[in-house]
Amino acid sequence: MPKMKTHKGASKRFKVTKKGKIKHYNAGRSHLMSVKSPKRRRNKRHAHVLSNTHARNVAKLMGVRRVPPAPTAPQSKAE
Repeated sequence: MPKMKTHKGASKRFKVTKKGKIKHYNAGRSHLMSVKSPKRRRNKRHAHVLSNTHARNVAKLMGVRRVPPAPTAPQSKAE
């Protein structure tokens, strides 16, 4: 079976944090900012973390494994 390809549209819009959460930037920043309240503009400046429901779908598109692998037992040295 061939490898899964990354969805290029998703890879440009989302970033994965070190812990596996998915960050995104808010829509609605391109124009008509004078209509929006200062609090709303301030909150749109920063990246936010996706909810778990949406993050699961985006992780599939990006080929990301969200759950870290279970720790393996330490191997004993055989001498």
